[in-house]
Amino acid sequence: MGTPGLAGRSIAPSGEPTPKLSKYIAGCAAKLTGKCGAEIFHSFSGNNINPSDSCCQKLETTGIDCHNAFTEFLESKEPQENPSKISLRSLDIWNHCVAVAAKP
Repeated sequence: MGTPGLAGRSIAPSGEPTPKLSKYIAGCAAKLTGKCGAEIFHSFSGNNINPSDSCCQKLETTGIDCHNAFTEFLESKEPQENPSKISLRSLDIWNHCVAVAAKP
């Protein structure tokens, strides 16, 4: 998978992530530090501030599937936000972090 996508959502009718997705997200989050998790989360807030280089490297290491799961989770928790806005920001963050991680 090359870019974040929202196909195949795993959101229950209540808007909560399914238990399978929650367990997957927990595994993904375990690969990040608390500081980086918070930094990445705040990067979605509309301030257009990207995560630091070190957090980008950790995010890229978790992989695109984890990033997509984080995005889906955020969309389920932020119903007032436009899902397409979150998806676009997700793509911006991922592309930025991949570029950072590719630096020598």
